[in-house]
Amino acid sequence: ETSQHGASFHNFGIFQHMSRRGGHVHFSLGLSLLLGWGLSFARVNYWQKQWDASNVYKEFEKRRMRKHNEAGYHVGYVNNQEGVQLGKDDENVAVDPKAMEQLAKEPVVLRLDRSGRAIKEGDKVDGFMPWSLKDGQGLHSAQAPKGWEDFYARYGKMDKGVEGTLGPRAITELQSNLAQYDGKDDFRVIRTLSWAGGVDGGGPTSIMLIGMGDMSTRSARLAARAVYEVQPSGLMVELCRERIGKQLVMPREHKEAVANYARGFATTNPHRHHAWLHHLDNIQGDAEALNQWTKGQPYGDAVQEFASQPPGPIPRLLCLGDVRSSTMERLQREYGNESMTQESTRSSRARQMARGIISMAAGGHKVILALMDTDHLGPVSSWLERAGARMLAVADASDIESNRESLNADIKLGLQRDKGSPQEAQIQASKGLAQAKYALELDSPVPLGFFLNEEGIQFLEHRKRRLLQLTRLKDLVRHTEKRKHWETAEELYVVLPGDKIPGPESNLPGQEPVGLRFEMDRLEIPDHYLRDAGMESYADDLWQNLLASGQAVEAKDPAELTWWAAGAIDVEAENMQEMAWEYQ
Repeated sequence: ETSQHGASFHNFGIFQHMSRRGGHVHFSLGLSLLLGWGLSFARVNYWQKQWDASNVYKEFEKRRMRKHNEAGYHVGYVNNQEGVQLGKDDENVAVDPKAMEQLAKEPVVLRLDRSGRAIKEGDKVDGFMPWSLKDGQGLHSAQAPKGWEDFYARYGKMDKGVEGTLGPRAITELQSNLAQYDGKDDFRVIRTLSWAGGVDGGGPTSIMLIGMGDMSTRSARLAARAVYEVQPSGLMVELCRERIGKQLVMPREHKEAVANYARGFATTNPHRHHAWLHHLDNIQGDAEALNQWTKGQPYGDAVQEFASQPPGPIPRLLCLGDVRSSTMERLQREYGNESMTQESTRSSRARQMARGIISMAAGGHKVILALMDTDHLGPVSSWLERAGARMLAVADASDIESNRESLNADIKLGLQRDKGSPQEAQIQASKGLAQAKYALELDSPVPLGFFLNEEGIQFLEHRKRRLLQLTRLKDLVRHTEKRKHWETAEELYVVLPGDKIPGPESNLPGQEPVGLRFEMDRLEIPDHYLRDAGMESYADDLWQNLLASGQAVEAKDPAELTWWAAGAIDVEAENMQEMAWEYQ
């Protein structure tokens, strides 16, 4: 069974942070070792001499290997205990070595299909047709899925030969997980609300919420389209300050290059799996690529479109409204994966997003667009209604994509004023703000969110353009040497499950920093790229730089956010309390 070989589909990579570690299959040649040990005192072991003699390549075998190489096929290094590997440990024969010198924004062209067959000129290569081991309809591309739709096209229905190789249990678990995520597409809904709060009485605020799949290509297109059509002055995305480097600075082209390079490397079977386990690892590897390089792309596309919009009468404001990733990871370690889907967890995250939205509305932003996962759309709507917002319109994402509904028309509904005098509008606005303060605890010491102004948004876009223009493929991804595992050193410390501590050599002079490793630690993004993009351990440095330059703020009160957005970045915190008389 698959679980006996470390390849179980429990905690499938699409839904959890899946790891393919432990996927190797190790066999013990107990009898051979026993016999060899008995003869180990001889100068040359007899069994070793026979073993070496049987593995010497003969002349006709060398000619056959040379002929296959000249024809474009790659001859693997065979180990009797393991599967066949194409190429060496530190090379990727699926990618032309010349491509390593090109800019990483250029597409990575793979020379092998997902079964390790060489792709010749004129061969038909289909990227995401249902997976088959046969090539009657063309070769099957090894490129990484660009989104959930590509992944489902490849594995939703597979060739019977592949299904028979994987086994019924693996197929059942795969189909179960596919169905679980595929159903989220039915909940991509757009909701438009109106909120009459604020301090100026200048009319209601129109708030549009869009639920999406964070690994969906269709959701990424919808997110960018919504920003273009709605033209918001305030944008809230389900990110936090710890994810801006990966989601808002690292270009999409670089993510695709890393993913395709890794998937091409995986076709060479660098982990030396046997055939059935190699096929199973292909599926899990594609799922890892989705989680690691595609997840969150809709938010990145929306922010990029937001940054390209012409300036309006109100300076644009970006709110990273989610709870910090480190907080969620700690919760997951302490209470398990189930804690991520509990109602209390979802409600807390939704409440935090609602606080960011209402804070922008209280600061005078009349058109606000909020993008979030479909699981949080309902709870966020409920929190906004508790804060005094009224639901006006609901549309399905498919209606927008087919042009049966208009985002622009829906957003205008929330801007319509109620009949009444200006004094009545002022009173209603004050009541709405008071209701929101009570429901969302806007005056609590917890930050309302992580906010960036126009200068901060352009700063991130500038970093992204610089990476696109200067980074070569060999600067983006490289092969690694196996890291040492210090069992003894780990016993000297008390650490939480999942935490890691450095080994004894980590503090020696001349030790090169370790980058972001993936593909079972065989590949990595170098440390210098992580520093330039503000990713991983450099995420806090990037955010502190934004705070110091006045391009970002972690506001704890709507008045503080309003004054900062207006340019008063040097106002002392204690003076903020005196200036907040309007909000009392």
